[in-house]
Amino acid sequence: MAVKRYLLDTNHAGTLLHESASLWNRVGNLDGEQCGLCMPCVGELWFMVLNSGRVRTNRGKLEALLRQFVIWPFDANAAIEFGTLRVELRKAGKPIPTFDVLIAAIARVNDLVLPTADHHFQVVDGLKIENWLG
Repeated sequence: MAVKRYLLDTNHAGTLLHESASLWNRVGNLDGEQCGLCMPCVGELWFMVLNSGRVRTNRGKLEALLRQFVIWPFDANAAIEFGTLRVELRKAGKPIPTFDVLIAAIARVNDLVLPTADHHFQVVDGLKIENWLG
């Protein structure tokens, strides 16, 4: 049986900026190659940090967080999957935010489970999702 690999959505990754977050217990039980982030999520996290009232402190927390995870790129295969997914969602009349389409495309093309609290990911065919926050 193949080992599951997890791509944390921004809402899960953002929770990990708090060192005392209970989500660390779940993540701590996975080996380093099993759990990661993707570049669109990293961009959203940087926005959160740079838009916060404590940029210096939060920047350090984010830099430390990023060192702990594999980062999946938005590569050529993910770009094709992104286009495919946008068409699927448009035809189904179920559009979701563009950043979430990017994240879903990376998860689908790399066969990753997406821990997320966002319910709109449920409309993405073939996407494996879990909610570790509640």
